[in-house]
Amino acid sequence: MGADWYEQRGFSPETVRRARIWYLQHLPEAGDLLDVGCGRGEFLQAAAEAGHRVVGIDHDPKMLAQVGSLPVRQGDALDFLQSTPDHYDSITAFHVIEHLAVREAEAIVRLAADRLRPGGRLIVATPNPGSLPTIAHEFWRDPTHVRPYDRELIEYLTSGAGLETVVAGFNPESPRGLPVELADLGLTPPVRSDDALDPPDSRASRWVAGRMAGSNYGRNLERAIHEVSDGLLHTRQELARVAGVLRRFLEVAYEPSELFVVARRP
Repeated sequence: MGADWYEQRGFSPETVRRARIWYLQHLPEAGDLLDVGCGRGEFLQAAAEAGHRVVGIDHDPKMLAQVGSLPVRQGDALDFLQSTPDHYDSITAFHVIEHLAVREAEAIVRLAADRLRPGGRLIVATPNPGSLPTIAHEFWRDPTHVRPYDRELIEYLTSGAGLETVVAGFNPESPRGLPVELADLGLTPPVRSDDALDPPDSRASRWVAGRMAGSNYGRNLERAIHEVSDGLLHTRQELARVAGVLRRFLEVAYEPSELFVVARRP
């Protein structure tokens, strides 16, 4: 079902590749790498180009048919991890555990930890349930998703497998799904025209200004202008406060859509 779902949703290989390339910085030096749930091989290709000796495992033959010439195995990830005698410097599992119940996810993490060499790293990435559009609808659109996993639960599983967290957080290359751009919430000073910066200075204008300055009308006009100016300043301050609150809400509700944990075998 995975390949059919990817095709229907129109997931771009280049978009997936860009999000996966970001994780290369968290791998140890080039070595043996296993990508669990490798799919179409976007990360396999990027890791191979970075010098890693890669192999992928996935159960979907339609996905594997798009990998190309890179070495892959078709089968169940749990069965493969239980049976393989090989050990790896890096094991990655991008968008795998959300397709599994907790017991199966725990088994995947434990077996992956057993297949890591000392100092090796496990990277687990999954949809971020702290992202409003992700947990509200994107996550549940996929008919193969079982349950979401947050950072704390993933770290609980990795620590239970004897691994130490190196870094965890959000992938900045994953989309937020924001309804507006955060930059649009910044208030900029109003643009003034050249005439406003350099008002005309003529004998007539100076004479009118002088006559008005000493009149009741002039004093009332000046007072009114000050009141309007103070009101506009207060309004602008309130707008800035509301924009700040809205910006903070959007930053919290629309976190990046992918979270990750990088864990190391001591």
